[in-house]
Amino acid sequence: LIKEDNLEMQMIEAYNEGLKEFNRGDIFFAVKKFNEVELLYPQSIWAPKSNLMAAYAYYSQLYFNDAIIELERFLEKYKNHPRRDYAHYLLAICHYDQIVDEKKDLGEIIKAEKYFKFILKNYPNTEFALDSEFKLEVINEILASKEIYLARYYLDREKWIPSMNRFKKIVKKYDETIFIEEALYRLVELNYKLGLEDEAKKYAALLG
Repeated sequence: LIKEDNLEMQMIEAYNEGLKEFNRGDIFFAVKKFNEVELLYPQSIWAPKSNLMAAYAYYSQLYFNDAIIELERFLEKYKNHPRRDYAHYLLAICHYDQIVDEKKDLGEIIKAEKYFKFILKNYPNTEFALDSEFKLEVINEILASKEIYLARYYLDREKWIPSMNRFKKIVKKYDETIFIEEALYRLVELNYKLGLEDEAKKYAALLG
């Protein structure tokens, strides 16, 4: 029992030390302490808490990949933990915050989208669902802007069919975005150019 009490004291001490270092800004030492808690007392309620704190410490200093590793470990290890919604949300945010340029960061965009959709499906009544919905709208705009960029690229090079396919994709998949009007206008134009008058009229009616 003394050994048990002693271990618990050590663990709480390590956790508090981790918090102290985190607040001071030394996140590497903080993470070391949080990881220590997990090792000392893997079965306690402090273990998953420490794992999440380690992930958040990394995230707070923009060490996204380290945060992702901690979060994936948390989700793998603590299958029934009540804060899994938060872990999934932070995972989505870690990918979302790495989107700098829609032309390059497609991998991060796709992963962020996947995790935000997961939150909406599995945790619809949480505070995280609301923000996930907003973030998904932003991601949609980003993905649509990538399509419009490619469509214009082909248009400038007079590659009508590839250009048309990109504009069609916007109409089909991203009709809620700000790019829908341009896409419809261009489809009217391109279909006329190619002599497809019925198609042109169809898109003109939609535009109207």
